Amino acid sequence: MSQARGNRLPGDSESADRHKSEERAEARLSGELAARFTDYVEAHGLAKSEVVREALDEYLPASERSQYILPRDPKLADAYLALAGDEKRLLSVERVESILCETSHPNTPKKLIKEDVLEPLESTGLIGIRYGTVAVHPLTPRTEAVADV
Repeated sequence: MSQARGNRLPGDSESADRHKSEERAEARLSGELAARFTDYVEAHGLAKSEVVREALDEYLPASERSQYILPRDPKLADAYLALAGDEKRLLSVERVESILCETSHPNTPKKLIKEDVLEPLESTGLIGIRYGTVAVHPLTPRTEAVADV
């Protein structure tokens, strides 16, 4: 039976070292945040690293390195990416609220999606809301953007 050496786990080959392809992050928690973290991990029987990964995934926008033209606000960009595709889409407001609650805004109550996400997103010109229907402009690659002269 092989023993773990360095950053590899038993069974990891040197060429598949998981730490060569993954980002490592460390943080120290103190006070009330540390207590809340410990209580949550213990109450849910989760690994600390799993909770940190899920929290970072929720906190960090997925849109920052996008190849498409997006709103500057990362939360609006993530919402637009959840709705848009290669073709113009027409969806009911109710369907859009459900999509956003399940994907880009899981912590936003459905009743607040229209005011907090859809109306600000409409002001970007990437969606339009009329008569209970949301028209979603198709994704536009950054390479197709016309530079201001």
